[in-house]
Amino acid sequence: MAKKKEGKEKKAKKAKKSLSIKGNLVLVALLLLALAFLPTSMLIAVGMLPSLMALITSSKGVGARASTVTAMNLAGCVPFVFKLWSSGNDFAVSFDIITNSRYIMIIYLAAAFGFMIDWVVTGLVSSFMYQKGMARMKAIKKRQKALIENWGPNVSGGLVEEEEDS
Repeated sequence: MAKKKEGKEKKAKKAKKSLSIKGNLVLVALLLLALAFLPTSMLIAVGMLPSLMALITSSKGVGARASTVTAMNLAGCVPFVFKLWSSGNDFAVSFDIITNSRYIMIIYLAAAFGFMIDWVVTGLVSSFMYQKGMARMKAIKKRQKALIENWGPNVSGGLVEEEEDS
């Protein structure tokens, strides 16, 4: 029975790793589009490096940090992609944008802003959850105290912690 379960788990992992026919077709189509719009692909590849790093360094590969950084990083790239397209999608313009330190700084600062949003929101949510947990613990101790007053100390089964006076 255990061997059957292990075999099914291995097959499920293999199925998740391999792409379907549709996935392969999408991958080929994206590759062809990247080749057709090579100057744009070059700009996006350099501009989206912080997103790649966020994806690699995140614990599961996908999550809030990678999504936030990618969204902000893409928002930083879009104006320069439009600038490239308005100039005829030329290699020289793409190379000028990539080598211009001011433009790259703007793109990467947008990604840094995504990291900052993730950091602030994570701190706020964890603080809120901690306060909510503390309020819940206080309510449980109050309810426990009321039960002991109504039913006596035996109702706790000796598991009541003595409250420390703060």
